[in-house]
Amino acid sequence: MKKFWQLLFFKVKCRLKSEASTSYLNYGWWVVEPILHMAAFYFVFAVLMNGGTENFVVFLLCGLIPWLWFNKSVSNATASIRGGYSIMMQTRVPISLFPAEIVTQDLVKQLLVFVLLLLFLLAYGTTPNIHWLALIPLILVQLALVLAVSFLVAMLEPFLPDLRYLVQTGLMLMMFGSGIFYTYDLILPEHRGMFFLNPMANLIKNYREVLMYQHWPDWIALANIFLFSIVVLGLCVLFLQKQRTTYVRLVLET
Repeated sequence: MKKFWQLLFFKVKCRLKSEASTSYLNYGWWVVEPILHMAAFYFVFAVLMNGGTENFVVFLLCGLIPWLWFNKSVSNATASIRGGYSIMMQTRVPISLFPAEIVTQDLVKQLLVFVLLLLFLLAYGTTPNIHWLALIPLILVQLALVLAVSFLVAMLEPFLPDLRYLVQTGLMLMMFGSGIFYTYDLILPEHRGMFFLNPMANLIKNYREVLMYQHWPDWIALANIFLFSIVVLGLCVLFLQKQRTTYVRLVLET
């Protein structure tokens, strides 16, 4: 287990350095990329479509930043096992290393984005308060969810190579069903239970409760998401450990 973590952190460090070295902005691209995403969405939904929510800039960012993290990690992790082919052929590393590497790399960059979000809220005139401390368990719960979904799609992709196309479509549908651009009050009361079955909709609502409205999050909802994520993650890790030979064969055949 110790060697796994050492190898994971070494590979993440190398990937981050390699990624930064391929662009003129180096590490600055970690900041510029999410800003460009947020600017594009803001222009469409706030300017062109005249989003009517009060403090729409803050409202949008508190939903969009967590979503971009989820979307990017799941997308990147989908083909991570196939992408680890060369290492898999050379040494007997755990298969779970490959999606874990992707998620950890994205986590490092996402933490910087969350710092920028807090700085923006301060510049926008939001007063820090004790409820901001709930951001720590919120991030940890989302990390568990990101790990669970990333491991799940990475586990399935070698068996179903076309899964990556379904993942992209599913993420797009999930994005519009997460309440990033609209308040959940617009959902009919009889449909809200279904709406919050989407774990990202639940997390985004709680991010806004903490950062915008100075409320504590729904701890029961967070606990349910966390427990569900840990169970799915544990099952995926166990399956990857048991079926290592199968994955090596599948990757070799393709």
